[in-house]
Amino acid sequence: MVEPIEYSEKVKDHFRNPRNVGVIKDADAIGQVGNPVCGDLMEIQLKVEDNIIKDIKFRTFGCASAIATSSMITEMAKGMTLKDALEITRSDVADDLGGLPRVKMHCSNLAADALHAAIKDYMEKQKSGAKKLGENEYEVAVVGSGAAGLSAATVSAYMGLKTVIFESDTWGGILNNMCSARLIENYPGLTGKISPAGLTKSFLEDAENQQVDRKKEAVISIDIEQESGLKVLTTEGGTGITYKARFVVLATGSIPVESGVVGEEKFAQDEGGVYYLSTDPSKLTDKRVLIYGKGYNAVSTAECLSGIVNNITLVTEESSFSVPEKVMDKVKGIEALKIMTSTDLLELQGAKKVEKVILQDNTEDEKLEIYVDAVVLVSELKPNIKAAEHLGVEIDESGFVKTDKHQRTNIDGVYAVGNVVSDVDLLIVAAAHGAIVGHDVYNRLKPQ
Repeated sequence: MVEPIEYSEKVKDHFRNPRNVGVIKDADAIGQVGNPVCGDLMEIQLKVEDNIIKDIKFRTFGCASAIATSSMITEMAKGMTLKDALEITRSDVADDLGGLPRVKMHCSNLAADALHAAIKDYMEKQKSGAKKLGENEYEVAVVGSGAAGLSAATVSAYMGLKTVIFESDTWGGILNNMCSARLIENYPGLTGKISPAGLTKSFLEDAENQQVDRKKEAVISIDIEQESGLKVLTTEGGTGITYKARFVVLATGSIPVESGVVGEEKFAQDEGGVYYLSTDPSKLTDKRVLIYGKGYNAVSTAECLSGIVNNITLVTEESSFSVPEKVMDKVKGIEALKIMTSTDLLELQGAKKVEKVILQDNTEDEKLEIYVDAVVLVSELKPNIKAAEHLGVEIDESGFVKTDKHQRTNIDGVYAVGNVVSDVDLLIVAAAHGAIVGHDVYNRLKPQ
């Protein structure tokens, strides 16, 4: 006969309304235990001052008893000295809950073990002289705020790691520039439901909820302290402030490759009329725009600018744009759009700003002149590896940062994610890279 499981009202209350659930940012100690028989997992985090538990939080995966005992033991231990908290037994937890069913007593044992593990972790750190992080010191520093960077920062912070993210330009990176209002088409579960601006906003809200520090500063160099192994990040501005981190995540994305068109260098300066994929589309309002490139990026740029510019000439050197038919059909429906294939862009002409372009129609073998106000060069993108090269990170033959399955580089404590490591230009892949890093850093730092 199976013994009935009956819970006290106090157990039910702590299960329905658990106390102290969550994560302590920059916790002083972490204790994690599990029971392979029932599958319960418990993690307790501590903030300690003068050997007194000033704050305590838990995360538990398990049954009602596991959650209730985790809640109860955190209530019991808060405010205690470490010595007194170490003396809390499984019977103490069960008694304070008004008793537990006999088959669930192992849950109270697990809660006590998790607390004791956290206290022992703190004591070991004190014994080894582990340095407490200061104001501008972090466990994780993320450079770049695209989908990969924001994901890495958010997951790291969720795991209880003190985290900072740096962005020199627009939060969300290239994701949130040219086509920020158009609905995303390649993110399973969100396809056609959210725009890049909306996704960036959601990422940033998650980061704020997890208490990620956000710095609108350009990181101009990253160096490594020889003795400590800490990564030292220097930002632009000459303030003299540097940041340090145990782990650095390079989420520096990609940058345009110069197309080599005559006049590009001249007109790409000082708002001369040459722009790239990272351009704010409001700069092109009511202009006559020529878009030169190939593939999905060129086509989607034309779609993004429809309704913003006066007219669009979409030009590619290839015989077609090689995009899904349904994508091309949408673009062909744009009234102010002219499409030219098998056509090269030879030269940009004008005084201080672009006034006209010279094209080579390879089908008719003739040159054409078109008057324009702006040119958007949707050239190939290359990984932005400047910071990686400075650190001595290995680069593969295609120009991408080399990483293993954990997104680790050859430099200990340095990770790389997103377009700087892969030409698979999918938001969901970038976000996955970031999540992998957050979990891997936590596994490396958690007590064994």
